[in-house]
Amino acid sequence: MPAREHAGEQIEVDDPLTRAPDPESPNGTSAPRRIDLAGFVSPPVVRIVLACLALAALSAALLPTVPSYDPWAWIVWGREVVDPHLSFATGGGPSWKPLPVLFTTVYGLFGGAAPTLWVITARAGGLLALVAAWRLGTRFAGWIAGLVAVLGVALTQDWFYYLFRGTSEPMLVGACLWAIDRHLSGKRGQAFVLGVAAALIRPEAWPFIVVYAIWLWFREPQLRALIVVGSASIPALWFIPPWIGSGQPFLAASHAKSYNGHLGSHPSLEALRRAADLQVLPVLIAAAVGVAFAWFKDRDKVVLGLAGGALAWIVLVIAMVIDGYPGLERFFLPAAAVICVLAGIGVARVAMLAGGGAATTAIAVVLIAISIPLAWSRIDTARAQKAVADRAVRTLDELSAAVRTVGGHAGVLPCRSSFSAVNHGVQTALAWKLHVTLGRVGTSLRHPGVLFIGPHNTIDGGPAPVRVTPRVEQQLASVGGWRVYRVTRPGASNRCVGR
Repeated sequence: MPAREHAGEQIEVDDPLTRAPDPESPNGTSAPRRIDLAGFVSPPVVRIVLACLALAALSAALLPTVPSYDPWAWIVWGREVVDPHLSFATGGGPSWKPLPVLFTTVYGLFGGAAPTLWVITARAGGLLALVAAWRLGTRFAGWIAGLVAVLGVALTQDWFYYLFRGTSEPMLVGACLWAIDRHLSGKRGQAFVLGVAAALIRPEAWPFIVVYAIWLWFREPQLRALIVVGSASIPALWFIPPWIGSGQPFLAASHAKSYNGHLGSHPSLEALRRAADLQVLPVLIAAAVGVAFAWFKDRDKVVLGLAGGALAWIVLVIAMVIDGYPGLERFFLPAAAVICVLAGIGVARVAMLAGGGAATTAIAVVLIAISIPLAWSRIDTARAQKAVADRAVRTLDELSAAVRTVGGHAGVLPCRSSFSAVNHGVQTALAWKLHVTLGRVGTSLRHPGVLFIGPHNTIDGGPAPVRVTPRVEQQLASVGGWRVYRVTRPGASNRCVGR
């Protein structure tokens, strides 16, 4: 039975959740569980984190590296926290997310390197998610399960887009999978911290961390100080900064509800369809097989618990859809990642029916091979993401050149009341380049200002509509796919309109 340390003694406790093989033990078998707060993070985990950070940094040097819409906002907010010349204003952009801004606040001290530093961090989170999927798969059913779990996560819808563009979703998946791994390894304090991290990215994680905190409170009394601090940090970081920056503590919720997510006339059914579409069909089938083995053959409470947790996450997202939230595909990602682990277990258990050795490996190879045609479109989409990221880098480089051509911040915004507008998907990036808050850059031009018109595509969106009437438009610059106009009212002074 696992052991718990208390006041220098080890007390045996019966805990079925720690009976699974521990990948950190020398022979991969069950190891006694010891809570060692002095060595809070084990050396193997530190090496894994450092390796993923190194690979992410290398990717920033070799692959196109540019944030997408939401990450640019977090980077802008991080700069506002540390720049004494800027006010902290959380309005005018996407929903507030605490954990990314904790990172970008530190990166704001590094000036122009902040966007790259954030993308490196997000990519490292994605790589750590793949490692966690491998660890969980191998823990339950060996290397076959680990390999399938990794492949499943990598083929999750838009996974490579998220990695290329520095979104928080890969980091969220990494936090959730590692929290499970740490719990099963007996590292309950680490599991709780990772759960808090997930809760600082997605509110759907709140009920899970509340339940876990209550369970820990009674099972691990030496962690109560950590539980109090971690639990208090969630509402504090979600509600206090938006309150300071906008006067609205529930800004994130109101922003989320203002976007319907194009759910159509049957929002719940559409959200459920999106949840299913995240994974290729072979993954869903293999996951069902894995759960069936756990239920009918093994009565494996841990595997069934993972399945129940994934289902609970999906139900929670759909419940939020009913309450008016958008139910985007990415909201289901933690559940989708757990389904990939279950799929790995399913493939491995079927392969093990061959008796082990070369026969088991052969069956696994066949199962993976016959799944490739059903996953080919997702593979093609993943391969296309580099070209999409290349185009995004080129587009924003041209935007930077356009900003310089019209005189930068001073040329575009000569007064405190000056305003500019741009394609919706580039609003936050332009705010960064102009060194202003998001409220100074709009996605429509309602009064005289400088208008940036860029390429119209599904990511950057269409040109900002101009609602100034009557008006005079004067082209200031044309750089690559960008055109810049000065929009004024005839006969007015227009002295605060940029060049």
